[in-house]
Amino acid sequence: MLDDIKNYFANFDGATDSCRTIVLWVTIAMLIAFIATRVYVVAAGKKSGDEVAAAALRMLNGGWITAAITVAIAVIVAFAACYFTDVANGNDDLFPILFYPLSVLALCIVGSAIALFIKPVKITKIVCGSVCGAALIAVLVCMIVYYASGDAGEAFSNIGLYISAVAVTTATVVFAFLADKDSSPVDTKTVTYAAVCVALSFALSYVRLFKMPMGGSITFASMLPLMLFAYMFGCRKGVLVGLIYGILQAVQDPWIVHPAQFVLDYAVAFASIGLTGCMRNLGVFKGNMRAQFALGAIVACSFRLVSHYFAGVFAFGMYGAGYAADYGIPALANEYFYSFVYQCLYLLPELAIVLVAGTLVLSSSSFRRQIELRIANNNRTVRQPVAPEAPAAEAPAQEAVTDDTVLERTVEQND
Repeated sequence: MLDDIKNYFANFDGATDSCRTIVLWVTIAMLIAFIATRVYVVAAGKKSGDEVAAAALRMLNGGWITAAITVAIAVIVAFAACYFTDVANGNDDLFPILFYPLSVLALCIVGSAIALFIKPVKITKIVCGSVCGAALIAVLVCMIVYYASGDAGEAFSNIGLYISAVAVTTATVVFAFLADKDSSPVDTKTVTYAAVCVALSFALSYVRLFKMPMGGSITFASMLPLMLFAYMFGCRKGVLVGLIYGILQAVQDPWIVHPAQFVLDYAVAFASIGLTGCMRNLGVFKGNMRAQFALGAIVACSFRLVSHYFAGVFAFGMYGAGYAADYGIPALANEYFYSFVYQCLYLLPELAIVLVAGTLVLSSSSFRRQIELRIANNNRTVRQPVAPEAPAAEAPAQEAVTDDTVLERTVEQND
């Protein structure tokens, strides 16, 4: 199993793998440059005063966020071109009956996000929901046809897949609703943040360090943007955005042998990333953002592990016997033990990377302040304005204070 793991530090086997290697080193270079510029700005700010330093840090963070989004879009476009080329050339790993419907669904989701950002009204939501729903139904129909044709191979246990898919999906949805009581509608800012976080996570998912032989990768903290979104906006919206990301992952790296396995390995597994906000929603470790994020990330990855685990048991459990013979480990012949070992080999390092990256990101007081402001804006109740009394003729002029100003002062006092 370990011998079959691919790495992308210097992998130039074809256009797609070459792109992965280049993107990996570009990402590492950008990270080093970001750390270096930030250290320089902080050191220079100590000599020029707090206000100048704060302004410089805001400009630096804004510039790097813009650069990251630009690179993310370029990466997505480049890999999309590689994938379409691979499909046209008859790549054995990409099946047109799955790739094209999933690509159409991804385009419908992206188009819906843009439409909701431009005009977030009820009719737009109905039209976008209908279009995406129809595209999803088409995808499921194509999966059923593909599975019925026999080209997908056979799952280890169809009944096990169906039962576990229903059970894990129900558990994820129920937990999200119990942990998050926020039922506010999706507004323009939410759509904007969601689009940016999905784009960043999707681009980072291309930055692979290692890839397992039958799906699953260790990436450069690809879950982090989605986890931060879930922390800010709650489990319900986080699960929905994670589901969208899972569909995009099915386009990027389709390893599908059964419709229920698609639900477990892509839809539910990546939707569970949205459970990261559970600790903040439940009020656990209130006031300690890093602890809330870390524990929420562990809970989210635990749900993801369970989802992948059952898919591995009931869809790919038969492969354990081959690895047991190759490595002389009889226990791997047991599908339950084999799936657990397989999933842990990439999910535990992936979790460790995202915990380290998340802790470093949340170590920035300015970043925490922005998150707290965003959360405060989400929780702020809308009050009807009261008609003010006519001011006295000689009343002194007072400085106008906006809600955002009050929020910033409150956060600074608590920082």
